[in-house]
Amino acid sequence: MAYDDKGKILYVSGFGVFHVLDVSNVTDMIIKDRRIYYDSDLTDIEFCGDYIFFALVNGTNDASRENGTVYVLKKYKANSSDSLKVIHKIQVGSLPDMIKPTKDCRTVVVAIEAEAYGSSDSFQDPKGGVGIIRFPNGVENTPEYMGLDFTKFNDRQPELEKEGVRFVYRENGNTFDRDIEPEYITFNNDETKAYIALQENNAIAIVDLEKSVIDEIKGLGYKTWDKYTLDASDKDGGINMNNYDFIRSFYLPDSIKYHHWNDVDIIVTANEGDSKDYKDGFNEERRGKKFDAAVLSDKIPRSIKSDLTNDSRLGRLKFTNVDGRDSTGKYENLYFFGGRGFTIRKASDMSILYDSGDIIEKKTSSLAPEIFNSDTEGKKSVNDQMDNQSDSKGPESETVEIAEIGGRLFIFVGSERPGTIAVFSVGDNFKDTKFDHLYFNIAEYDKPLKDLYKERKISEIDPEDLKFVPARKSPNGKNILFVAGSVSGTLSILEV
Repeated sequence: MAYDDKGKILYVSGFGVFHVLDVSNVTDMIIKDRRIYYDSDLTDIEFCGDYIFFALVNGTNDASRENGTVYVLKKYKANSSDSLKVIHKIQVGSLPDMIKPTKDCRTVVVAIEAEAYGSSDSFQDPKGGVGIIRFPNGVENTPEYMGLDFTKFNDRQPELEKEGVRFVYRENGNTFDRDIEPEYITFNNDETKAYIALQENNAIAIVDLEKSVIDEIKGLGYKTWDKYTLDASDKDGGINMNNYDFIRSFYLPDSIKYHHWNDVDIIVTANEGDSKDYKDGFNEERRGKKFDAAVLSDKIPRSIKSDLTNDSRLGRLKFTNVDGRDSTGKYENLYFFGGRGFTIRKASDMSILYDSGDIIEKKTSSLAPEIFNSDTEGKKSVNDQMDNQSDSKGPESETVEIAEIGGRLFIFVGSERPGTIAVFSVGDNFKDTKFDHLYFNIAEYDKPLKDLYKERKISEIDPEDLKFVPARKSPNGKNILFVAGSVSGTLSILEV
């Protein structure tokens, strides 16, 4: 989503379409225009000044994804021949996932995710990278493009691995710089640095925008669960939050946001979790019961080994089979995917100031048990899918938004399964951060989701994007939150 606060226009992209919505009347939004790009996927859309920027990936075949493009268009103007006029098409590389312009619109940073594709002899894993588009003479004049890759970090990979940076796919002679997959971008306040989430690699890259270089890769470490509980099984008869004091998880954040609060630069991460699964047969996920005793180190407690054989305990939970081995090849640690919540980190070194622990999963279990860790298959009801994602990533917290309201800092956390928004208020020293509210909008639990959608009784299923607009810029003069539901295909406006 991208919002033009002067025109009260919202641009929303999905698959091969972007819509132009007049949101001046928040209770009666109107689609004013749309653009369709067949056999393509629009991965992100942004608005700056008088221009729209969006990333497009050709979906004709796997190889065509190598030629990702950033489009630059003039903004929507009713009854104008220049409305949505294409100014530039800029080739940027393999699978641009997110784009972000600076406030002056003169620089656009592109996360080149470069996911692997193909199988057997045709398997390819392009280099992940960061694209920098500059408009030295203004957006409508000739752009300059520079692509940055991570090759210089190949020799440092063993060192980075100790900090929690993952090198997942090592087969077929693959290198670390090809395994890296940049996804989400956020800037510091003066826009001299870009922080870019490398989700599957469990890391954040820091780019110096003044020098146009990738300065650092910061590992995010792992989460221990000795103080928290989780529901680790979809075959345990419902909601069962248990403590497992030995297992770990990688944070693997999707959305990340920078903010400056109480003299501290922070990065807030939505710890969705993600794994790699390729057509050539590689899949890093392995259920707990598939870890035979012979491959487990003596360091793993007997209680955990027993739980791994039990489908109602850890037997169904999906772990990675890549990390955690000792020098003999046995697993001395077991890591699953995602943090089932969000984390506040210090931007300077990525040290943790606050983690939500098990709060989102617990609050969902008590406030909305019918949708607890539910899947989002349209042909089934919520009741039929409740608990279905407990063995995977649980609530799957995937997006965050930050807002200052009345001198206080709030964090909104969108969780994919099936669609909740948790609201937290941040304490002065961050550790005092508190849960405030859980929002969800499913009217009935016993009807298929597709029927509820047709009856307009459902929205915000898989909240892929959240955008806070303060009262001074909003259409109705009140603080609002735009919510894009990816699975429901909906746009919602919530008053905050």
